[in-house]
Amino acid sequence: MKQLFKDDRAKSNPMGDDTKYSRAIRVPQYEPSDVCPELESLYDVSKYSKLVAEINKSSVSEGDKKFLKFAASRHIVFNYSKIADYYAHASAEMQNLMEKSALVILDMDDAIANGYVALSEKMKQLIDEEKERDAKAKEAKDILKAQRELMKAKGIKDDRAEDTKNTEEVSE
Repeated sequence: MKQLFKDDRAKSNPMGDDTKYSRAIRVPQYEPSDVCPELESLYDVSKYSKLVAEINKSSVSEGDKKFLKFAASRHIVFNYSKIADYYAHASAEMQNLMEKSALVILDMDDAIANGYVALSEKMKQLIDEEKERDAKAKEAKDILKAQRELMKAKGIKDDRAEDTKNTEEVSE
């Protein structure tokens, strides 16, 4: 499973091993199955059902029970790969309702129309800012390296080299 998510472009740490995470962003491409899954296989309500049974047996107020049942719905587990397969075989009306519930997100226009893109736009902005910072840091590092090489070629001793090297080791 680990190999499935390996990114050959992942940054290496000073020891030469790949870092744990990659900055590469890839959108998975979905291929619908020829088989429409059973509706009941799209979700698992076992924990939800146990909580609701416990809530119903409790002596808390009806208002509290209503609230707790809403909260318990967070424990319903959805199988999104099967949901995608079900979507491919569903009626147009069902597909529309599934899109509005964000069970599937087909394209950016639907995501914007249904209000699911605001966070994505902020994330894109943060990623772009980070890429810009990385590019500037690489540029500064390249300039420093070129200066050192030039000084070395001219036979000039760089007294800053040891201090800079120690600073780089600490920052990594």
